[in-house]
Amino acid sequence: MPRVAPGQRKRAYRPKTRSGCQTCNPSELDNAQGAASVSLFTNRMTEVRFPRLDELKHLDRTNGGLVRRVKCDEARPACYPCLSTGRTCDGYGPNTEAPPALVGAVSRSPSMGFQGTGTERWSFDFFRQNTAPQLSGFLGGDFWERLLLQAALHDPSLRHAILALGSLHARFQQDNGLMMQSQTNGWTDDFASENYSQAIRSLAKPLSRDGQQAIDVWLICSILFACLETMQCSYGSAITHIQSGMKILCEVKYNEETRRHQHDVLGTSETPYVPIERLEEMFVHLDHQVTQMVSGPKWELYESMNEYAQKRQVPAIFSSLSKARESLVSQWHVASYSTTSRGDPTNEKLPVVPRAGAWQKKSTSILARWSSAYDAYLDIRGDNLTEEKRKGTATLRILRELGLTAMMLTRTKVDDQMDWDVFCPMFRKIVSIAEDILKLDLKPTEGTPTYCMEMSLVRPLFEVTCRCRDPNIRRRAISLLRNSRREEGGWHAFPTSRVAQRVLDIEEAGLLDVRCCEDVLGWARISDVEPVFDHSGRRATLTYSRLGSEHGLDREMVGEVVEW
Repeated sequence: MPRVAPGQRKRAYRPKTRSGCQTCNPSELDNAQGAASVSLFTNRMTEVRFPRLDELKHLDRTNGGLVRRVKCDEARPACYPCLSTGRTCDGYGPNTEAPPALVGAVSRSPSMGFQGTGTERWSFDFFRQNTAPQLSGFLGGDFWERLLLQAALHDPSLRHAILALGSLHARFQQDNGLMMQSQTNGWTDDFASENYSQAIRSLAKPLSRDGQQAIDVWLICSILFACLETMQCSYGSAITHIQSGMKILCEVKYNEETRRHQHDVLGTSETPYVPIERLEEMFVHLDHQVTQMVSGPKWELYESMNEYAQKRQVPAIFSSLSKARESLVSQWHVASYSTTSRGDPTNEKLPVVPRAGAWQKKSTSILARWSSAYDAYLDIRGDNLTEEKRKGTATLRILRELGLTAMMLTRTKVDDQMDWDVFCPMFRKIVSIAEDILKLDLKPTEGTPTYCMEMSLVRPLFEVTCRCRDPNIRRRAISLLRNSRREEGGWHAFPTSRVAQRVLDIEEAGLLDVRCCEDVLGWARISDVEPVFDHSGRRATLTYSRLGSEHGLDREMVGEVVEW
């Protein structure tokens, strides 16, 4: 929907009633009754639209029978009143109103009215058919494949950014994901570079004219610019865009009187292209990935992270797999702020955070609530998932297993890498799940590199190779990375496999016959493994800590270069 001046806006159509689920508010509509029953059904919905607070449940006489009336929150796939009382939620009829998070955003069905040159239309279509689905990941979501495409039809900065990303992604696939690694001086796609520049100019134009660019447009552009820089292997610039967006979100305040978000510099739209709450979820997710690429979270965001966690409590049941993913990542990311502080207890600038034991207790509670809500969703919807969503559920299982290991092995003592050996069954399960996902992932697109911002497989498999010393499990994980063509954020599968192989070689050096994890002795194991990739130079700087000798007590930091 195009934005218009105040006073000229026409009232958008919205359904006048909300029927609730069929268990809380059973429909009197009978297909055999025809139009008369439709009228009766509509009138009955109107009667129960605004129940009093003390009438959450009452009985109504319809056609000579008694019908239960319960105030329904219309949560999906099952409402809370049904879940809390043990009833089976029968779902919703075809006239149920759209989810509240989408109200106020642009129209529901994607428009195909994009106008432009032949090259622009081709790039836009490539983004719509290839880039957006890959960026959505296994679990999907409405941002990349619907909301963003609709917004691009009305905002020039978003449109140019999409054209640049679509064109760059096409070159990425054409050159088998190696295009950017072979260049060291700037862009390799003139069309993408020109549209990227136009996007930046369009974004800054309102500010240069003493106007205000909308908050949502600025945040969406930050995400798109980060994607563009990531595909160019300019990870420092990509991280800067993400951190800039996080800083803006921390500065945004919600006005209870006007019921709108406000910012000192950026403007506020009555109908944002994407709800601010949805963008907040995405940035917390992206910031979590940034902290895995750089040294720890930024502490000026600590208070905002706590506020975010308070607003996003784990529900009784998730409405979708994408919501389950966002909840797991965001809750875990917030908890990570507590763990990082233990590394520097002398820093007076750090806020007071829970000690290791308290963090472990809190994390256990979070993961238990999340698992309960996730299992409740699978009990209802698990049999009706598509193949892509099944792969998504598998990636969530991997993240949950890794979360369990981190939670159970909280460092409260001297670093002892032998402690990881008890998690071998868990590591084996993670590798087996990843094998199943990659087998399905290779069937339709064999030979085509996959690009996404979601860290689903590459980083988890690398973590397994660094923590698991079982020779079979470790080599299976490295083999999966070597043969995969996935790029997840700044993590390319093949270069990551080369670094993982080097970690294995370091620890097994001089060992003649490694049959089990116990054969890799504690003094030979390394920890704090951190690679920094230079894809244009086809190398990575690997840093790690290890004991200086077999009988040493102090660990020392070591750095070396891995080439491929």
